[in-house]
Amino acid sequence: MQLDYDEFLVNLTIDLVAISVLTYALYFRRHQRRDLTLGLVGINVGLFAVSSFAATTSIGIGFGIGLFALLSVVRLRSSVATQEEIGYYFVALVIGLVNGLAVGDRWNVVITLNIVLLAVMFVADHPRVLPHAERCLILVKGVPRSTDSLRAKIEDRLGYEVTRMHVQEVDFARRRTQVDVRFRTDRPVAPRRSTKDSAKDSTGAVEPPEAPAVEMTAPAVEVAAPSAHADPPPPRVDGPPEELDP
Repeated sequence: MQLDYDEFLVNLTIDLVAISVLTYALYFRRHQRRDLTLGLVGINVGLFAVSSFAATTSIGIGFGIGLFALLSVVRLRSSVATQEEIGYYFVALVIGLVNGLAVGDRWNVVITLNIVLLAVMFVADHPRVLPHAERCLILVKGVPRSTDSLRAKIEDRLGYEVTRMHVQEVDFARRRTQVDVRFRTDRPVAPRRSTKDSAKDSTGAVEPPEAPAVEMTAPAVEVAAPSAHADPPPPRVDGPPEELDP
């Protein structure tokens, strides 16, 4: 079934409204990343253009394989996009694909799919859904002897209960351990530091012990008494010296 120009404009309007709500009303307000917002819009509009062109012409299986090869160019790395952002990527792709391939009398299905996709992302990424569950990578100095001691050390530093942790790397040469930690911010734990650990600051440095106070006293100076047989001091003469006749 071919797609006429009026249907194309309606599909384009629905797609632009849906991707605007997804990127600017949901993603950018919650994550504040402008560069990925532009990437979501670009992927959606590009996929909508390709799928709309495919819907207006008779294509073969080779074009479909080429379309999937084009989508495989988009590489999602953990250092570039988080798992939350990967979810937004796929929803943007699906919205562009659904709106671009909508032909004939399927307005109800297309609008329903857009609403469902946006509603799912709104609820799943809402700040009130699992607000206290956090995850972070922690680099611990030293190699712990047991899992319990490592958990206690991490909880003591974080101040919260660790629900799950996974040791990712143990470096014996540099004496450090990398741990993937899941913790709950609504479950604080009391510090369990010993007297030795309490001397450490937040950076892990040990404060040097205070030097003992030393009482500074002036050394005694022994003054010798004048001797009785010593020559008396010369008399003091006031005024100018007298002139002697030759």
